[in-house]
Amino acid sequence: MAEASGQTSIKTGYAPPELGVGYLNPDMTKSIVQPLNSCPTPAPGAPWGCASVWQSFDPTRRPSSEQQPPRAPPGLCRLRVAQECLRHREKRMGIDLVRDDVEKQLFTEVDVIRSCQERMQQDLDKAKAQLGTNRAAQHELEKDLANKQVAHRIDDQCHHLRNYSQGIHYYRGVERVDATISVPESWARFTNDNILRSQSVRAASAKLRDDTESLLVVTANEMWRQFNRVNVAFTNRIAETADAKSRIQTHLAKTLREIFQVEANIETIRKAIKDQGPPLKVAQTRLDERTRRPNMELCRDTAQLRLVNEVRNIDGTLQSLQQRLRHTEDALQTLVRAKAVLQHDLAVKTNSLFIDQEKCMGMRKTFPSAARLLSPV
Repeated sequence: MAEASGQTSIKTGYAPPELGVGYLNPDMTKSIVQPLNSCPTPAPGAPWGCASVWQSFDPTRRPSSEQQPPRAPPGLCRLRVAQECLRHREKRMGIDLVRDDVEKQLFTEVDVIRSCQERMQQDLDKAKAQLGTNRAAQHELEKDLANKQVAHRIDDQCHHLRNYSQGIHYYRGVERVDATISVPESWARFTNDNILRSQSVRAASAKLRDDTESLLVVTANEMWRQFNRVNVAFTNRIAETADAKSRIQTHLAKTLREIFQVEANIETIRKAIKDQGPPLKVAQTRLDERTRRPNMELCRDTAQLRLVNEVRNIDGTLQSLQQRLRHTEDALQTLVRAKAVLQHDLAVKTNSLFIDQEKCMGMRKTFPSAARLLSPV
């Protein structure tokens, strides 16, 4: 091995014509792996190797010259906000408890967020698998490096052995060829394979980082667009509810005025009916007294006829007033029922407006930007 080491070179697509395969020169190997020799010994439980050299093997972080300060987490989770909005809107009452456009958009938002979470989880699984591959490649390189350092130290010791050196002895049969050891071709191929494998996994890590960043941007944009759609639906629904509430309040005010007027009419009719009592009593009393006239004096004269007509007219007026009173009271009951319906509708709209405007939109005032999603936490 010591004889072949002086004429070998790293396999980079070119092989010496006399050998037909590339070799690793120990000096070049030393220059390649020299940065690794300066790595401090890792602490117990820490990843082996030099973190600054093998930093690119981690697909979940980008190399950086300085550590960025941690950022605060972006508040409530979008999925939790959407689910809370759906739970709040289940407390709507009456006719407002309907599957409107807001609820459809909220369910769509939940589906979009869960889809983004699934894709992120898949990407995270790929990153973990890639990290395992990177560490395996790192382990192979460090193991090969350690073996080469031991071999280099042994060859260096052999190089300095002289006839007068201490520690030289006879070792009978040591010159026999051992078929189990490597040959220069397999030795160079093994190291080249390790280097090529490390280059491949580092390229895969870089591609995975780019794919992860692209995925984060895409998912953030999808969630942002759906977030805006939900907010627009909420805004439209709030405007519709507020307009309906305003119209209900207007009709309720008119209904209350009509109820006041109808009640006043009822009081007027009742007073008119009461006022017809004394004239009727007088007319009937006169008729009753005239029935006591004796003999031929009991005559159906003009006065008698007029008294009869007067009683009939007063009776007709009373019946008309009583019928009018019944119709007016029926109208009053209708207005009272309409008032109750309007008040209930007003309570429903007020409750829906409070839920959509205060509870739901109160949680949807901010959304983390794509840059914040991409920043390290």
